[in-house]
Amino acid sequence: MTAAIGGGFTQLRVASGFSARYGASHPERLAERAAERGMDALALTDRDTLAGAVRFSKACGAAGVRALYGVDLAVHPGPADTAPAAARRRTPVRGGAFTDESAPRALFLARDGAAGWARLCGLVSAAHARDGKRPFLEWDDMADAAHTDGLFVLLGADSDVARALAAGRPDRAA
Repeated sequence: MTAAIGGGFTQLRVASGFSARYGASHPERLAERAAERGMDALALTDRDTLAGAVRFSKACGAAGVRALYGVDLAVHPGPADTAPAAARRRTPVRGGAFTDESAPRALFLARDGAAGWARLCGLVSAAHARDGKRPFLEWDDMADAAHTDGLFVLLGADSDVARALAAGRPDRAA
């Protein structure tokens, strides 16, 4: 996902090495590369964590790139009793870990400085409080975040809303 801020290109979905299995680059390297490419801003949206934000902030400051903060979280649309925590566990193959990738995901971006950062921290804490192994939000948590100051909520092409719109069903998307 990208956006234009101040006429420049801004990458809004970037995972660092703090996103286990989904990113590999150090936050410092991401900031350096953004500066090399003339980007004036870059978002760090690690999966299920904000752990790389401090290093990212320092690196962006040194590189002259505006740091944007976000997180990529799973959103479970059903009632709590059918959430991933209650799902049947599958046996991993040859010692590998089973990862359930079926839950739709949403990207939460902070805005409005400290208020947005506080909301991000609250969402990540709520997601991890539900099930320590597979963090997720309930649909109601995401809907509340969408109607609050301090956050932008972005749904990807794999979301229920996007699939409904692609199918020509704006009523279902609403």
